[in-house]
Amino acid sequence: MENEEIQNQQPAQSESQTEQQDNQEQGSKVTFTDEQQAAIDKMFAEKIAKERQRAEAKAQAAAKQAEQAKEEAIKKAAERAKMSAEERAKAEQEDQQKAFAEKQKQLNQQMREFSTKNMLLDKGISVDLLPLVMGADDDETSQRLDLLKKYRDKEIQAATEKLMSGKKAPTAGNGGSGVPLNGNPWADNSWNLTQQQQILTTNPEKARQMIAQAQPKQAFYFGKTN
Repeated sequence: MENEEIQNQQPAQSESQTEQQDNQEQGSKVTFTDEQQAAIDKMFAEKIAKERQRAEAKAQAAAKQAEQAKEEAIKKAAERAKMSAEERAKAEQEDQQKAFAEKQKQLNQQMREFSTKNMLLDKGISVDLLPLVMGADDDETSQRLDLLKKYRDKEIQAATEKLMSGKKAPTAGNGGSGVPLNGNPWADNSWNLTQQQQILTTNPEKARQMIAQAQPKQAFYFGKTN
């Protein structure tokens, strides 16, 4: 009898659990008005349309390139058929040299990109600027980086002056109203962009004191200024 009662209770418990899960699922659903849903549908439709256009343009470009390559191959084969064995061998050798030169060019490009990335990282500049600063060789790249650094330092100085305008610079050191450089996120030995943002958000005056004492020489977070 006890087994029968347990068996009879199990389906009821299972149904109750299923009902609770359904209620939870319904409660977690996000509903939109017809106007909101229409706007969302339109946004996704436009995005899909743009992606489709981009994919179609890419496919057409690839097909055109393949067709050109095919025509060039047919033309080359026809020209080679008219050549003597010696001329054909010479033409094939030239093709191999061109292919080798192209591969070497690509390898040099990759090496210059790698070298430029290292230079950017050494100077604390985002690698996103690689296309802007990469030159024909390391010397030209270095010159472009120097120009970029001068421009960046000038902008940093202007931003610092704007940030500190109308504010009394604190005294250096640990005395008075000054803030110690130890642990200052704007100081070179404890540089931290995340802490810079947090301090500027929670205590702008303290941030100004820290910036004035650290006198940062590289790009730093200074928030929005009026």
